[in-house]
Amino acid sequence: MSNATIMLLSAKDSILLDFTRSDENGNFSLNTPLESEGVLIVSYPKYGDYYTSILPNQDYSALKVGLTSTTQLLQEVIVTGRIPVTIKGDTTEYDAGSYKVEKNAKVEDLLKVLPGITVDAAGNITAQGKTVKKVLVGGEEFFGDDPKLVTRNIRSDMVDKVQVYEKQSEQAERTGVDDGNKEQTINVKLKEGSKNGVFGKAVAGDGTDDYYNGQLMLNKFKGSQKISAYGLFGNNGGTSLSWEDAQKYGSDAGVNYNEDGMYYSSGGDDFSGSGAIGVPKVMNTGVNFFDKWNSDKHKLNLSYKYGKIESDGNEVTNRQNNLENDIQFTDKIRNAKSDLTKQRMNLKYDLKFDSLTTLTIQGNASKNKNWTDDRSFSTTINKNGDFLNSDSTNNSRNSDGQSFGINAFLTKKFKKAGRSVSLNMNINRDENDGDTYLLAFINYNKDNVFTRDTTDQFKKNIGNNTTKGATLTYTEPLTKKLNLSLNYGLNKNDNNSSQMSFNKGQSGKYDALDDDFSNDYSYDRFSHIYKVALSYKSESFRANLTNSINDDQLKQVDNRSKADIERSFLTYNPNLSFGYNITKAKGIYFSYSGRNQLPSLNQIQPILDNTDQFNLVVGNENLKPSFSNSFNVNYNSFKILSGSYTYLGVNYSNQKDAFVQNITTDEESGKSVYRWENLTDNTNQSFNLYGGFHFKLNKDIGLENSPRINMSGSQSYNMINGALNKVDVFNYNVTYSIFKNMKKGFDFDVNVTPGFKTMSSSLQQDVNSNGFVFSSNGGMSYYFPKKLKLYVNYDYTYEAATDAFATKLDQLLIHPGVSKKFLKNESLELDFTVNDVLNQNKGFSRSQSSSVFTQRRYDTIQRYYMLKLSWDFTKMFMN
Repeated sequence: MSNATIMLLSAKDSILLDFTRSDENGNFSLNTPLESEGVLIVSYPKYGDYYTSILPNQDYSALKVGLTSTTQLLQEVIVTGRIPVTIKGDTTEYDAGSYKVEKNAKVEDLLKVLPGITVDAAGNITAQGKTVKKVLVGGEEFFGDDPKLVTRNIRSDMVDKVQVYEKQSEQAERTGVDDGNKEQTINVKLKEGSKNGVFGKAVAGDGTDDYYNGQLMLNKFKGSQKISAYGLFGNNGGTSLSWEDAQKYGSDAGVNYNEDGMYYSSGGDDFSGSGAIGVPKVMNTGVNFFDKWNSDKHKLNLSYKYGKIESDGNEVTNRQNNLENDIQFTDKIRNAKSDLTKQRMNLKYDLKFDSLTTLTIQGNASKNKNWTDDRSFSTTINKNGDFLNSDSTNNSRNSDGQSFGINAFLTKKFKKAGRSVSLNMNINRDENDGDTYLLAFINYNKDNVFTRDTTDQFKKNIGNNTTKGATLTYTEPLTKKLNLSLNYGLNKNDNNSSQMSFNKGQSGKYDALDDDFSNDYSYDRFSHIYKVALSYKSESFRANLTNSINDDQLKQVDNRSKADIERSFLTYNPNLSFGYNITKAKGIYFSYSGRNQLPSLNQIQPILDNTDQFNLVVGNENLKPSFSNSFNVNYNSFKILSGSYTYLGVNYSNQKDAFVQNITTDEESGKSVYRWENLTDNTNQSFNLYGGFHFKLNKDIGLENSPRINMSGSQSYNMINGALNKVDVFNYNVTYSIFKNMKKGFDFDVNVTPGFKTMSSSLQQDVNSNGFVFSSNGGMSYYFPKKLKLYVNYDYTYEAATDAFATKLDQLLIHPGVSKKFLKNESLELDFTVNDVLNQNKGFSRSQSSSVFTQRRYDTIQRYYMLKLSWDFTKMFMN
């Protein structure tokens, strides 16, 4: 083909290096020397463009270029010249326009069709095997860092690119000193034409059995200015906050004091109803403002949130405690009520004094009010069926909390590229004030005599924590590719915790102090932190080595007796990471982190808490730091022409001198005391291996599939009545996903995951909780003419019976519906749906902690019918 256009570009910055045309025989020659990777582009009228990488010092004299007519390429992504996925350093970037979604779809729908990214029914996102903690818009936070408020608020047709990477802390990004804090992050980059207008969504739904759902989302984008507001209301699980914000809005919600003395979360998004006990009533609102002005010298981000959740539900817990010579079985019935509210404000202000000097100020303030009422009854027997104890407890708590924080970060760069100095200062304070009424009736066997005890107490809990700190960092370039950073930090933490327990006195009032269950402690920590870091970055390779030495002085004071303990620790905390781009679409990344963890106030204070009468937890003043090693390796590869994507990864960690609980259990009464101690002679360890492959089965009908594998496991130790107990937990599963996503005719999405779980305790090797598990979820839809769609979503879960639990879980949830879109732009939709048409939904979970296997069943949202009307509105402005 003669007169074809041949261009040679720099792969780094797309600068044109050379240009020519093919001769009458189709031959061409470019003699430009290359110092780094280039891209050869060949184009010809009515033919698709040809791309290939050109590397320095290679012989391309035998290169053959074949072009394909655009008629044949109508279904190919390269017909538009778009590259669906590119890998830039540690960042995987998706071109949104290369993937098809339904009209007026949201970012969440777009993420579901991107290879390597999965979104579950609750909206939780996993990218390349890791849970996504942040979703940014244009590199900026949107309503703080709540992912679902972005993915369910912004329309997918406004998106230009989607980037996935591990985001470092802001201090690490500005200074080049790796602090080991990284979060899997998605950045949504908007199209230029989508940055001027008003858009949003209004939803109103009414259902049977008093279920309801309402949403209002309003966004005004004009240039750099973004104003957004939302209100979510309902009791059907249709409201959403991230797990982190669910914790912020109610620290007691979904968190229970387990019988083995450990805290655990019931799982799910409590503000959406997922995993919560009962049918929660939720109100979740917020407003956000962002703008930058004066040539981007000033940037301001403000947000305010208000949330409220009420819940009332029942649960049944079956617990197996594996002792060396016995097994104790506890059955517990519980009713939990809660009313939780919180307000939170966030501020971020960036001031660019000049091209070399930047100041960032961040602030936050919050106020919350929590009320919980917990009533439970439990009985415990041994493996012979002999009665050990029973417990009937009412626990009612009111608490108020408030917090504030401010952080100032000043960075000064110099004319020499890479040289900078930065100063970071911060102060944070948390305050909590709570009242608890505890009424407990217990019966237990002691020396073959059945004893009955009654506890009727009022508890006053007051706690506050203040942290102040400053960090100074200097960075100096040693070469064009190698930088040296020196860092010094100073931190002071003051923690006070007081719990006073009062029994009823002769007057009938709670005025008799119970010394055994009262305490008032102060825990202060003063730290010097020294860091030296080396960073190397070239076109294809980047590495960072950070060495950190911490000098910590701890002081604990018993404010009642005036006794105090002082200790000091000198610890070393290294971090190492490197990444290598094999090609522009293929890369490998490795990281290592070594970290010392100091004991917390709750782990060292030697006091008893009788909230759970049969499980008392005490601290240990002699705990020493534990040290953890964490390794991470992952590989990503994308093939442009085939659209296939491959990712592999493995995480491994171990912990030396881990904080574990030494449990002493009375085999007659079933009472247990949990004492924190350092694990010696053994090491806790865990791993996670994951991988996936995404490729097209049939391009003509849009059929794609994705096989994935995941294996995880942990090995941990603790002491039970003086005997060492080893607990092994392993999960193995493979997933096969197949889907057709053409948004016309018949579409489907099916995910099948068989697996096997093992939970075993060395003290009772014959009684484990090993079993087959299977899950499948997905949906099918058919697009009729006249904008009518018939659909059904399903979720099937199976967990086999085990030696520990004779009950299996076998439930199929089916959610059929029909929807009809109206108006020319299809922005108005009427939707009728049935939630759980077979009425099988029931809360269920199995877990393990130390020597205890636990199974829970709890009330949750079941069958209802709902009619819902939604309107997506948009009005774009002219520039």
